[in-house]
Amino acid sequence: MQFIYLGLATAITLFALVTHITIGTTQNASPILDDKTLPDDSRHTLTFSWKANSVLMLLMTIAFGSGVLNEIGYFEQSNEIGVLVLYNALLASGLAITAAFVAIRADVNPIKFPPMPLFLCIAILGLCGYFL
Repeated sequence: MQFIYLGLATAITLFALVTHITIGTTQNASPILDDKTLPDDSRHTLTFSWKANSVLMLLMTIAFGSGVLNEIGYFEQSNEIGVLVLYNALLASGLAITAAFVAIRADVNPIKFPPMPLFLCIAILGLCGYFL
């Protein structure tokens, strides 16, 4: 594994997490989640989805960060951490593909739909970090 790529994946995922929690919550989530005209079930599902995404990005940050620490010798070399890194890179790939389909279905350019290039970048860096 290459710690440079994993370090970049860690940094981007952490930046995305902080942005998601701070700016994203006020600009994107709050207007929808505070809309009392939506059915309660829909609002609760959206609230759960928003918070689940935060947890997911936190765990991805930890996974890629563990790969960095493994590569610089903080841990005894561990294949399990490599599997964790690969799993998260594949997860980011799946999220990028899902975001592309959502964008296309909404008639939006996938590159201009923020989750798609974000998760694509994380996936590429994670995969490069694992395979190179």
